[in-house]
Amino acid sequence: MKVYRIVCLVAGFLLPQVALAKLPFPNDAFGKVEATLDFCAQVDAHSAPKYQERKKALVKDVPQKEVDEARESQEYKEAYSWITDELGKAPKNQAVQACGAYLESK
Repeated sequence: MKVYRIVCLVAGFLLPQVALAKLPFPNDAFGKVEATLDFCAQVDAHSAPKYQERKKALVKDVPQKEVDEARESQEYKEAYSWITDELGKAPKNQAVQACGAYLESK
């Protein structure tokens, strides 16, 4: 259930910080959130559009230039890679279950 804890941590703790923040985003938190949402979109392909909607909502009020700069930062890339690696270790059925629980909680 490690994957569930990671998804819940990102969704429950980091996502509200990023979503409520004005510019600039903490790049590492932004990377973790986007990596989690991208991972969930991959393992739960049926619900991929919902995860993509959540990604768009994160940056809806942020100028594209700032989003691009954040995604190019070392902090973002390291955080994104770390979350992707950690979540990739989880059994697919647990990952799908954790991601689905996240969608249901919103």
